[in-house]
Amino acid sequence: MKLVTRAIAVMVLPALFAACSGGGSGTNAAQAIPSSHRHAALRSHGTDPTTDLHGGGATFPGYAYNLASQPTGLASQPQATPGAGSLFATAGTTGTIYYCLTGSGFGQKIFIGSTPANSTAACAALGLTATGFGGSQDPPDFVGADPLASTQYPTYKTNREPSTGTNYGEPFEFPAITGPVTFAYQRGAFPAFEKKAIQFSRWTYCAIANGTVTDWNDPAITKDNGASVTGGVSQPITFFYRSDSSGTSNTFQTHLETVCGSSWLPPYSRKPYQSASRNAAWTHGAGQTWLGPTTGNFIGANGDPGIQAALQSTKFGTGYVEGAYAYAAGIPRLKQALLQDSSGDFADPTNPADVAAALKNVALGSIQFGEGIDGLPLATTRPDCILLLPLKKFINPPEPHAYPILNVSYLLFYGNSNGIHTADRLKLINYLTSSAANTIVSKLEYHPLNAGIQKLIGEAANGTGPYAGKPCIQ
Repeated sequence: MKLVTRAIAVMVLPALFAACSGGGSGTNAAQAIPSSHRHAALRSHGTDPTTDLHGGGATFPGYAYNLASQPTGLASQPQATPGAGSLFATAGTTGTIYYCLTGSGFGQKIFIGSTPANSTAACAALGLTATGFGGSQDPPDFVGADPLASTQYPTYKTNREPSTGTNYGEPFEFPAITGPVTFAYQRGAFPAFEKKAIQFSRWTYCAIANGTVTDWNDPAITKDNGASVTGGVSQPITFFYRSDSSGTSNTFQTHLETVCGSSWLPPYSRKPYQSASRNAAWTHGAGQTWLGPTTGNFIGANGDPGIQAALQSTKFGTGYVEGAYAYAAGIPRLKQALLQDSSGDFADPTNPADVAAALKNVALGSIQFGEGIDGLPLATTRPDCILLLPLKKFINPPEPHAYPILNVSYLLFYGNSNGIHTADRLKLINYLTSSAANTIVSKLEYHPLNAGIQKLIGEAANGTGPYAGKPCIQ
C-alpha cells in the first residue's frame, strides 16, 4: 500500500523555461509544477520564529522531507506546511518545519554565510529560480546540501565562526537519505511498452546524455529493447537537465565521467552502437552545474520538480530526476527506465532490492571523517563531526542487479545553535535516524542508510558512545 496518493495540486507556470538556452518541444509548453501535496495545509498566518524551524536547499530529498510542499513567500506571510505523512510533518518537533527547495548549491552559500540575506528572502515557487529560504532569521536552522568543499570552509570560518560576534560553531554534516537518479519519461508515449519499462544499455544512456543518440527510434535503443519503442517512427528526444546548482547533477555527471568511455567491449564496440561516427564518451567533466550539451533539444529546468513538470509536458522527453518525483507525478504519469549495471544486468530503480544491492557496500566503515566533498580535509577542529560517504560508493556499484546511479543527500547543521531551537534540532536529527522515518522513506522510492551509519549520527548529535561528552550539536 502506498503511503501517499499521487495526486498533487498544481499551478501553471507558462514561462518556466524562458531563461533556458536552446530550443525544443518543451520550451513553450505550460508546465504543471507541484506546489504542494494535496494533504498539505497553508498556514493562515506568518510563521512563529520562537518555535518554527526553517531550512532549505537540495530538491533531491524534498519529496521525503515535505512532499515537495513549497513554503512560498516570506516568514511573515502564510506558508505551506509539510505534506501529511512526510518526514518533516511527522518529526514531532514543537513547531512546524519549513523547508524551501532551492537546490544544493544555493543552500551551501547560505550555510557558509556568503549570501546571508537569502536566509530570510522569500521562498520562490517550485520551478522558478531560487531567491531565498523564506525563513525568520539568519542563519537557518539547517540546510540540505552536498557537504562543503575544502575551498568553502574558510568562508564558513570567517562568516559563521568570526573572532568577534556570534559564533555558530563548527559544522555538523551527515548523510541523511539516498535514492536512485533515474531516466524518466512519459507513460503512454510508447504504447508497445506500456506493460514493461524501456531499458537502456550503458552505451545508450551515455550516448543520449552526450547528444550522440537523439531519436527514440535510434537503432541502439531498438537493439536494447528488442524492438523499436516508437514502432519504427522517428521521434526526437528532448533531454532535460538541471539548470540550477545541484548535487544530483554532480552525481549524475560523475557517473557519466566514470563509466562513459571511448572504448567499449562487444557488442557495444560495434554497430548499432559505437562506430567511427558514433561515440558514447562523456568528455564534459562533473560538477554541480550541468556541463553537457545545452543547445538543440537539451533544455534546462530548475530543480527536480522542474524536471518532473517538464517531462509531464513533453511527450517524448527524458532527463535525469530523483526517482521519488517520477513516482509521485500526477497526470500524465511517468515511468523510469531500467539501466544496465556494471555486471551487464538491467536494474530497476523502482525495485527496492536493486537499490539495496547498490548500497550493499555502503556501511559504517565507508565514512571518511573530516573530509570535504572535493576529497581534501576541512580545517575544522571537529573532523569527527564531518561524516562523509565517498561519492564513488554510489555511482557504479559492482554487485549484480545493482541500480547504477544513486545519490546521497546530506544535512548540514551548525554545531552551536546559540540556544535557538536547540531541543527541536536535536529531536529532528534523532527522528530522521529512527525506524519510523525509515519506514516512510522506503515507501517513497528513497532508501534509508545503513543502520550502523544512522546509529553513529545519533551518537554524534547526542554526545553518546564514541562522542561521549562531545556532541556535534548543542
